[in-house]
Amino acid sequence: MKKIILLLLLCGTCFSCTDGFEEINTNKNQPTASQPKQMLPNIIFNLANTNVSNAFNFGDIVAQYGGNYEYNELDVYNWGADDRFWGMYKWLNDIYDLKKQAIAINDKNYEAIGLVLETYTMSLITDSYGNAPYSEASKGEEGILKPKYDTQEAIYTQLLLNLDKANSLIDIKSKVEGDLLFNGDMMKWKKFANSLHIRLLMRISNKVNVSTKLTEIVSKPTDYPLFQSNSDNANYVYSGSFPNISPMSDGINRLYGYNIVIPSTHLVNTLITNNDPRLGEWIDPIVGTTNQLGLQPGLTLDQIGEPSKYSRRSEDYFYTKTKISSLFMTYSELNFLLAEARQRNLITTGAAQSYYNTAVEASFKQWNVIMPTDYLTVTAPYSPTTEVLYTQKWLALYHTGVESWLDYKRTGKPSFIKAGPGAKNNGKIPRRIMYPSLEQSVNKENNSDALQKMGGTDDINAKTWWDNF
Repeated sequence: MKKIILLLLLCGTCFSCTDGFEEINTNKNQPTASQPKQMLPNIIFNLANTNVSNAFNFGDIVAQYGGNYEYNELDVYNWGADDRFWGMYKWLNDIYDLKKQAIAINDKNYEAIGLVLETYTMSLITDSYGNAPYSEASKGEEGILKPKYDTQEAIYTQLLLNLDKANSLIDIKSKVEGDLLFNGDMMKWKKFANSLHIRLLMRISNKVNVSTKLTEIVSKPTDYPLFQSNSDNANYVYSGSFPNISPMSDGINRLYGYNIVIPSTHLVNTLITNNDPRLGEWIDPIVGTTNQLGLQPGLTLDQIGEPSKYSRRSEDYFYTKTKISSLFMTYSELNFLLAEARQRNLITTGAAQSYYNTAVEASFKQWNVIMPTDYLTVTAPYSPTTEVLYTQKWLALYHTGVESWLDYKRTGKPSFIKAGPGAKNNGKIPRRIMYPSLEQSVNKENNSDALQKMGGTDDINAKTWWDNF
């Protein structure tokens, strides 16, 4: 009888304690889900590497800063299915996880960072392909294995809302951990969010009247702080110690892989004509000489000849492991955008010439090059009737991801960007890249629907929604 009573007492005790069993057996020092501070460094590092690779291996070619002397299918526009930007969905998945965890622990700053990085990443995907999965992307756990494609217009509507929300969420009085971009400084994240907002508004400015929102941002600096100097640049700086080295640098890449792209005639000749000291910073002369010779964009391989007769990318950027950084967005770019906005009367704050001068000066300082004293008065003075703004912006965007190509698609400038004599695309500059071949098979129905909305075929000449010049 005593045994029965004891057993009942033990059972009663066990059943009464089950409510706290999970809490007792949970190690609070070892959470089951990664925390935002643990996830953020990997996200920023991967985005930085992707940005550098896209700048040196794709952006340099399509924006005609340089040309390949081998494997030059990009140069002559013989393009096929391409997953280079589609691969960024991997980082978008991680960003969504970061944002989810931030919301779970009610950390507004990490949520805001997630929104900014989501917007930056998704804008590159849609600007490169056009319509793309977004509202149903990264929802495999919810059973959505074949996400629908959203129109670029719908994507941009959400991206702009993201940036407004990020700006409102940020608490500048507190810092975050794991931030390899701004060292936890939330004011700089706020400035990045609003400067990126300006970029995306200008991107769609040929399609939508963005004057009201631009004016609101520019006229309310307390509510919408923007980049104020190069110290605010969204620029990932590599430490130079493995593995924190850029994918183009010695220790990760080979000199052959770095120098396979030859500086173009556009870049070399523009710098020479302007007596621009950025020439010596960016470009090495022909081996054994002091002479500079660029490669005409879009030549066939047999027209290029021996690469040793051309100038080279500055090899100091290859060997010095801290010189290549990942430029997401700069103070210089922001001011070029504001100069254009003022020139087109999309804003009434400030003067176009003042924004332009600030932009050019910021570019020289960014590259640690002294600007000639007469550069803005004699060499490249502001003029609303010439292309000087767009040419100087093109120079300033050197190695800023693929921004120059996207800007060309929007403006058609600088006008010296033209298909070369070896081009295979009927003399046309491509306006988008083709969807990955895997996507065309595993998500065929949604892919086909997206293509129907974009003209019916996977055409590199099809314009995306905002591409309107």
